[in-house]
Amino acid sequence: MKYRALLCLFTVLMLLGTGSMLMAQEPTPEQEERVAEIEENLKYEDFMVKAYRLTYLRGDFSGATMLDLPLLGEHTILTDGATGIIGYDGEILPESLAEYQDAPLHYKYDSAQKTIESGPAHTGRVGIYISKDFHLDLNGTYASGKAVTTMIGPETINSPYDPDTIERREIDSDDGFKAYKGGLSLMYDAHPASFFGIVPQLGFGLGGIINRFSHLEDKTALYLEGNFGLTYEVFDNFNLNGGIDVTSFAYEVDELGYSNMINYTTYSLGVSWFIDVVPNNVRAAHLAELNAAEE
Repeated sequence: MKYRALLCLFTVLMLLGTGSMLMAQEPTPEQEERVAEIEENLKYEDFMVKAYRLTYLRGDFSGATMLDLPLLGEHTILTDGATGIIGYDGEILPESLAEYQDAPLHYKYDSAQKTIESGPAHTGRVGIYISKDFHLDLNGTYASGKAVTTMIGPETINSPYDPDTIERREIDSDDGFKAYKGGLSLMYDAHPASFFGIVPQLGFGLGGIINRFSHLEDKTALYLEGNFGLTYEVFDNFNLNGGIDVTSFAYEVDELGYSNMINYTTYSLGVSWFIDVVPNNVRAAHLAELNAAEE
């Protein structure tokens, strides 16, 4: 009981001390006047961050071709040590093995092609304006699709080759493919090129991408990206957005032992919210200066 009473007394003293400190931190009238004077004399250049823009986009990404082998023939043969095509479960596809060979130079199934089919994509951006028109965007994208392996069937291999009538069969697939992308983009709002209230946006960026399958090991890479968009202000600080992002990266192809350059193209529409952190009087004065300089 004695120790409990001491603990209660100590707690009360701590609360009283905290309250006294908070009261002591309240600004005096002189301090408030000084703060108001500083704010009144602030200029546009004094703000390192001019504004923020929060953006959400929903669209579709194009997918890509990861592997595209030519048809085996007299001048296209397998080198020593070549293995079969890897399935999305990590095992070699039996259709690609020599036991399925129909003729000395041809497999029963041939010319394997691995593709990622197009699918939905969701993108979020946080734009940090460092000037009136330039902003750094932190962005992340999630996309999903279907990975498919196709091969040319025996009816094509054992008949005269005609690229216009070629038929492919789906040998393997993975419905659980997902792509995660995150990075940084430098964007420019091209107000001088605006038309009917629509402002073009141009930019480029870099970051990292993860290509994830249901069973296979993730394929990760660094990417470079080009951005083009259009934005239209519906009402104050609220915009409609549309954009095209082209992402290029090196994809490691297990069957080849080296990487192919892959491009994902994402088309999207969405909305954005502009958050101004510069006081209205400061921004108005800055715009007046710009207009005077243009005249």
